[in-house]
Amino acid sequence: MTNVEVSRRVLDNPIQAETIQFMPFKIKFTGETEIEKRFNPETKENKEKGCLENSFRGYPLQGEATKLPAGYTGLVLDTGVRVFAGEKENIRAVKTFNEFNYWNYDRVPSDNDNLKQALQWTKVAEALHSLD
Repeated sequence: MTNVEVSRRVLDNPIQAETIQFMPFKIKFTGETEIEKRFNPETKENKEKGCLENSFRGYPLQGEATKLPAGYTGLVLDTGVRVFAGEKENIRAVKTFNEFNYWNYDRVPSDNDNLKQALQWTKVAEALHSLD
């Protein structure tokens, strides 16, 4: 079993949406990067398409700012390397967030995307649990 440790200080200080980027790919990188200097200045709003636009290594990205459902908090976890090998039992939350930027490759985010459907599922679960 893995335990997630979350301090009150981390919970009480969520970071800004533009700092959290949900990308449609995997990057083998540990540590922090300069999102504010390297990625954010290139993000533009396309009012015609109703989305944000940027690129990563030449691949076009289209995205939007997305809020978590009410009552939910996102966690940025410090897992280390060993947790993936099943060796680590405790990981800790280092940041929290209430909203983030969600990106697709060259496609405007829509309600048909898996992430959007997963976020809507919280409403379904809430409705099912309220039936007493």
